[in-house]
Amino acid sequence: MSNRCDANAIDGREDATGLLHATIDNFPGGICVLDNDLTMLVTNRKFYELLDLSEDMFPAGSNFEGVFRYNACRGEYGPGDPKEKVRERLSQVRRFEEHRFDREVGTGLVIEMRSAPKTGGGCVLTYLDVTVNRRAEQALLRHKETLEELVLLRTEEIERQAEELRRLLGQERHTNELQRQFVTMTSHEFRTPLAIIDGAAQRLQRRKHAVTSEFIEDKVGLIRGAVSRMVDLMESFLSAGRIEHGHMTYAFRPCSLREVVERCVARQQSIATTHHFHLKLDDLPPVVVADTAAMEQVFTNLISNAVKYAPVSPDIYITGHSEGNGASVTVADTGVGIDADDLPKMFQRYFRARTSTGIAGTGIGLNLVKQIVEAHKGNIFLESRKGQGTAFTVTLPVTNPMLIAACDEAKVG
Repeated sequence: MSNRCDANAIDGREDATGLLHATIDNFPGGICVLDNDLTMLVTNRKFYELLDLSEDMFPAGSNFEGVFRYNACRGEYGPGDPKEKVRERLSQVRRFEEHRFDREVGTGLVIEMRSAPKTGGGCVLTYLDVTVNRRAEQALLRHKETLEELVLLRTEEIERQAEELRRLLGQERHTNELQRQFVTMTSHEFRTPLAIIDGAAQRLQRRKHAVTSEFIEDKVGLIRGAVSRMVDLMESFLSAGRIEHGHMTYAFRPCSLREVVERCVARQQSIATTHHFHLKLDDLPPVVVADTAAMEQVFTNLISNAVKYAPVSPDIYITGHSEGNGASVTVADTGVGIDADDLPKMFQRYFRARTSTGIAGTGIGLNLVKQIVEAHKGNIFLESRKGQGTAFTVTLPVTNPMLIAACDEAKVG
């Protein structure tokens, strides 16, 4: 009876051991049970597969220190002294503390390694293949970072667009206000010369039977001045419209810049009889390539402005220079000048300086001048101080291959 019981007990232990081994071998991860001296008491097939180890090289009963040395020598632990790498890992595992970490092995798999202390010393090491999960987590993190970056970029773009929209709306409001002022000023600008013409005509009519040549000359001068002012205004409006719609054309030909300036001065002198024009144009080159009519419009505007904004300062100074392949003409007065804050805005369409209050003007002349000069590949500069006068300097290329090669009626815009 006793022998039968012992046999049954042995059979039960063998069945339990077999079941335990079967369970360990079929565990989805690797298992390695270490004794307190790091002897590998139990291992399973997955342990060798995941760590890319040979079961013949490290069978159960081997010391785990050999696994450390083997991995260090084949570079599993990265660069550095293999002996130091082994010492670090031996120090860690001999604590027999619970811990967990991930490591990418030489095969490219990401293994989650866990250590759990066991009763009596030693520990149980488990190894799980978490490559898919970690790769998915990394991809999700990258996707999240990309999404955050896209959201940030889009937010910044929206903010920029909103800021640009605010700027454009402000600019539009400003332009609308300037246009309203422009319409008001234009109405006044046309009424004034028309009133002069009508007044002079009425006086001629009232005294038609007793007029002197001096009286006629005086009234005709008033009429011609008023008509000239209206013609200049109309030409400015038409030119501004053509430039705005890209229909402005220029006939680039060799011309005398000196003659252009002198014609503009003579025309202005016939109107502004109280002003004196001081010309120094001998240093100008004999010929420049330009559109004569456009240049007359530029200097007519600058000279008439000098007269208009210096009503009690009769001296206007016009000086020409030649430097290398460039020519420059400066028109200077000693009139009301311009506030420093207004200087950067003087070439904006419809803008008028604060010092121009009470003086007729539309605010389109200087903008038109700037566009014409730039179409000639030139520049215009402004210097002014309030109460001390203003100087405009126009610089033009003497010869410009781009302009000479263009057609006589080259379209610019």
